[in-house]
Amino acid sequence: MALRKAKTTEQFHEAQRAVLEPGEQVIAESLTTAGPSPWLAVGVGILVLYLLGMRIYFIVVTDRRVLFMVGTVWTGRPKGLAFADPRSGVSISDVTPARMWSHLLYQRPEGKALRLNFHRMWREEFQGIVQALERPGATMEQASVPPPPSP
Repeated sequence: MALRKAKTTEQFHEAQRAVLEPGEQVIAESLTTAGPSPWLAVGVGILVLYLLGMRIYFIVVTDRRVLFMVGTVWTGRPKGLAFADPRSGVSISDVTPARMWSHLLYQRPEGKALRLNFHRMWREEFQGIVQALERPGATMEQASVPPPPSP
């Protein structure tokens, strides 16, 4: 698995060129795992988590769609497009920033919910994903601006 963030991002950028529509603009993107809490890997192991439904995705929020590029569990390399949802049909809830594993609940248009877990290495990207999905008309510049400090 590419452990450097830049290398992982580069590999998925190459793979997403084939699935982006002409003129489609990327707003936010991040590596994520879908499924049970990654903390379970400590107790039961990654193979058991995979059997329980854990999947590695590189989520890409564009001005039109939300793309889920699938990555291999063992190497993290891109395998292709898993699925794409129209931005207008998705919603997020249960957004929980945390020290190690932040997570949110992603609601697909047909009603299926995915728990998406983001490692702290991807925290800034997690915040960009949240902002982009909470504000459907946001641009890349607006989504990357950190929220104002709370009083």
